[in-house]
Amino acid sequence: MTLPESRMLTRCPITNRKTSLRLFLLCSLAALLGAAGIDADAGAQTTADQPEIDVVMNRAKGYPLFEVTAKMTVHADVARSWKVLTDYNRLAEFVPNLSRSQVSSSEGNERVVTQNGFARFLFIRQNIDLVLHVTEQPMQAIDIRLVSGNMREYQARWELQSLQAQQQAGNDGRTRISYAGIIAPDFYVPTLFGAALMKGDLRNMLNAVKAEIEKRP
Repeated sequence: MTLPESRMLTRCPITNRKTSLRLFLLCSLAALLGAAGIDADAGAQTTADQPEIDVVMNRAKGYPLFEVTAKMTVHADVARSWKVLTDYNRLAEFVPNLSRSQVSSSEGNERVVTQNGFARFLFIRQNIDLVLHVTEQPMQAIDIRLVSGNMREYQARWELQSLQAQQQAGNDGRTRISYAGIIAPDFYVPTLFGAALMKGDLRNMLNAVKAEIEKRP
């Protein structure tokens, strides 16, 4: 059986005993990314309604900083989409790698949300603990900024746009959801594969949010 080119590119033959452990780890990571990230991108090009994601990493400030943008279309109206995105106390029930999410204070359109989760880098598990300030523009946008936690920088924005003009009879409408963020972890992230890892995590998160929105009554 012939392997797809993307799988062939991630093969890393070990030809002698002088092959370093570092090379082995890099090859293992490349293989994992090839199986997960590359295949996910290939599926995104052929599967309708998959999130469109872009991740750019730069070190202009002396540490890895990721600028991320994404958008997706969900088969639900704005009201249902908004209900899921702002259901902070239940996010951990469906968002991958999020262990806990809880509103600690609320006033008007502002919330303080505590979140605990984790990220995986090959054999490494890194806990992530954040306190976030959330500002809502009802049915339109959610702005998030870091209060405290193990991030150097963290800010994000969700935007919702009704696609009511494209609604067909017999369905609940469609909503375009956009996401933009700046993320600078205050812990080790593999520089070589950081953007690919970030993209994979973001894709998993968006797909989980989409699935939850579309199944909610």
